[in-house]
Order: sequence, then structure tokens, then C-alpha cells
Amino acid sequence: MTALLEKAIKRASALPKQEQEAIGTLILEEIADINAYDALHDRAHSEIAADQFSTLTTYRSRRGRKAK
Repeated sequence: MTALLEKAIKRASALPKQEQEAIGTLILEEIADINAYDALHDRAHSEIAADQFSTLTTYRSRRGRKAK
């Protein structure tokens, strides 16, 4: 954990319980959004790579060569 995050958590721990819950919810929602974005990005990258390989395979098969 970074020093900045530790400082933020320490300061948040001094807040009333209801505000701590709200901050905790915000942090967890942000992490979930980041994870969802990363998963979507990874899936898109995989699909692009598969499309590129398929295109290369088609191109090479039309020229009489196999894709490596």
C-alpha cells in the first residue's frame, strides 16, 4: 500500500461510521470499474489479435503460403 493510500485510510478512519461506509463504497466501486475496463480491454485485444491472425491466414492461403 502506498503512503498516500495509507494516509487517506487513516484520515477516513477518523470520520463517522456512515461516512466511512460511503467512502468504502466509492473505493470498491472504483476498483470494480477499473477491473471491468481492464477485462474489456484485454478481451478486445484478444479479439483484435484473432482477427489479425485470421486475416493473415486468409491472405497467405490465397497466395499459397501457410501462416506461421
